[in-house]
Amino acid sequence: MNNIISKIKSYYPISDEALCALKNEMHLVRYPKNTILVSSGSTDKNVYFVENGLTRSIFHKDGIDTTTWFSMEGDITFGMYSLYHNMPSVESVQTLTDCDIYVISIDALNDLYERYIDIANWGRIVHQDVNRLLSHIFVERLQLSPKERYECFLKHFPGLLNRVKLKYVAEFLGISIYTLSRIRSEK
Repeated sequence: MNNIISKIKSYYPISDEALCALKNEMHLVRYPKNTILVSSGSTDKNVYFVENGLTRSIFHKDGIDTTTWFSMEGDITFGMYSLYHNMPSVESVQTLTDCDIYVISIDALNDLYERYIDIANWGRIVHQDVNRLLSHIFVERLQLSPKERYECFLKHFPGLLNRVKLKYVAEFLGISIYTLSRIRSEK
């Protein structure tokens, strides 16, 4: 759990007692590449902590998939509507590599939020940080050129470009694969 613990502590100083309680509620699952962790249209009951590997969140509309997020070592991923509202997820989450993922039920995580203020504060800070990044990405899509969006992607997600299919990066940036290829060839 080194990647997860390191990432958790980078956000907030969780006590050893709280960290032990969190670890006791998690179990390790090894998922092969291309596994759907969260299915859109279904209410998922879990939160996934990525120890090793890479996932992407996908929005499906009229037969077209759009990558909306990437999660890598140390990150958490989940169905947002399921976690926040106990409703079916509007996105799917898929493994892009073989993954070692620690799974915790949403109910167990909510219970930990109530019992440990440091876990609650960690969760709040993580969600604030991701919300801030999502807001920046939204504004970037509206205001920046494709080349500038690509440069921001490299800054926000260092090292990710060589780990995922370029079509997923293009989807995430809201540009065509041809535009992305042209931008990369100019560098």
